[in-house]
Amino acid sequence: MLLLPHVLSSNSRPLYHISVSNDCFRPQICTTTIRRGTEQGQIIAEIQRSILHEDGYRGTVEYRGPRRHKIAYLDDVHLQLSRGRKMQFEWRFNNGMHLMWQTNCAETKVISVQCTKSGTLQNPPILATFIPTKKKGELQTLDITSEGRPYMDDILVSCLVTEGRRTTKYDR
Repeated sequence: MLLLPHVLSSNSRPLYHISVSNDCFRPQICTTTIRRGTEQGQIIAEIQRSILHEDGYRGTVEYRGPRRHKIAYLDDVHLQLSRGRKMQFEWRFNNGMHLMWQTNCAETKVISVQCTKSGTLQNPPILATFIPTKKKGELQTLDITSEGRPYMDDILVSCLVTEGRRTTKYDR
């Protein structure tokens, strides 16, 4: 999967390449690899999680790179703060910067999931909005605002983890 710039952008090259693979010895373990640019680009992060909740595998996220090599268990850095119509998830991978993802619903359908900086601000600016879809042929979109651009890697990785947990029975 590719994360592309907005259609009106002057640069149409992919921003990120996202791929998913299974462990051949433990097929219930999936690895999502996020690369900068194309399939041959620098690996930004890898997310490992089980498709089975009962197997006891905690899942990990590993950021790679010369300035930022760190690995953590998913349940230590990604917390579900509320359930129901206004689900909230907090991403705490970096000590200085936490992200909050909150669902916006109409009836029981999730219309969007918005990301803000968690913590100090009363009304923090929206950093990104993810619009999920289940309709065949429709693209899901992740819109990162200008305020969110400095945090693009964290926004993308936390969005993938949040959606993975929100749309599966992992936390139910």
